[in-house]
Amino acid sequence: MSNMYVNYLPEAVLIEILSKLPVKTLLLCKSVCKSWLNIISSSYFVQCHVHRAIIASRNNPTLLAIQNPVGDMAFAMSTLDLVIHQPQWRSKAVVDGNGRVDRLVMPHLFAYCRVVGSYNGIICLSNRFGNVVYLWNPSIRKCRKIPIPGDLLIIKSPIKIGFGYDSISNDYKVLRIVFGEKDDIVPVVRVYSANADLWREFRAPILKSWKFASHLQTKIVVNGVLYFDGGDELISFDLHREILGLVPFPSCIFRKMSHVLDFEDSVAVVFESFDDGLGVDLWTLSDVSRQVSWTKKISIDPDPDPDSESEIYLSCYLGAGKFYGSKSLDGMYLHNNILYDCENKETKFYGVREENIYATPLKYVESLVSLNGFEQVE
Repeated sequence: MSNMYVNYLPEAVLIEILSKLPVKTLLLCKSVCKSWLNIISSSYFVQCHVHRAIIASRNNPTLLAIQNPVGDMAFAMSTLDLVIHQPQWRSKAVVDGNGRVDRLVMPHLFAYCRVVGSYNGIICLSNRFGNVVYLWNPSIRKCRKIPIPGDLLIIKSPIKIGFGYDSISNDYKVLRIVFGEKDDIVPVVRVYSANADLWREFRAPILKSWKFASHLQTKIVVNGVLYFDGGDELISFDLHREILGLVPFPSCIFRKMSHVLDFEDSVAVVFESFDDGLGVDLWTLSDVSRQVSWTKKISIDPDPDPDSESEIYLSCYLGAGKFYGSKSLDGMYLHNNILYDCENKETKFYGVREENIYATPLKYVESLVSLNGFEQVE
């Protein structure tokens, strides 16, 4: 394309064309000319691009797998239907009969960190105590370490930490809840705002008698609200109003068979039926006029064989009717990763099955989003 032709293209047409390109190509396009650099660097274009990527991911979802450089944990990365997602840091790929897995290895800067969550291409990473926190966009190879108040550096109490996006304020926020070792201690809540670059602190009496469970660390963001799995209920946090709440699970259920899921923009959980212990159904949460209710949405039937004793546990809803999870074989879930298609009632084994790698799912979209204080990381 000649510079003359580029200069005569209306800006609206350029934005429409460029917004369809992947991040890696757009980073190269910044060098074409000054006008392209200005367009691609503008906040308007960045928002248009990520919005298009989110819409595209509903029918062509990507499951990202990130391996910690010190090898103590791994986080999921794969793609669906042989659509290959090329990460910036990529090691070898594992191919099986149903798809391909690309592994994204975190820079050593993030050693001993785990993934808290992801939104608009920004991944939040934290150590187990939540006093080392990074915001990272692997697509543009930039990150920043969040400043931590001095009193947080020495706290070793049980915590829950979450990450989300406040679309009203266009702000990325980190939530940190510190639980006391005794039931009579009111938990301390701190909220970090990327826009203000500050932490706000308040007490949470609503969580005073709440029983902390270290193994329940799953969380999602739906319609501007962050939800934690709290065992017998959900902890909710409105990212704009910064208000905590508790949401009870339906009373007619028995056993959870999934993480907390974002199912078509609704909070969802898969439960085993209390009536017969055989049915497995997905329930969605509704909040109409501040009245919370659960509705049984779909039945999950991963195995047509009525004599089979296998079970599935769903970790993530990817979109397009597809779930990522695990299926038990001989009572074991480890490494038996699956894709379950609820529309076609099909289950396919998928994922990393080598070197004792444990995969945790992270639904992901690439973006150009860069926050204040971001620095290059290799």
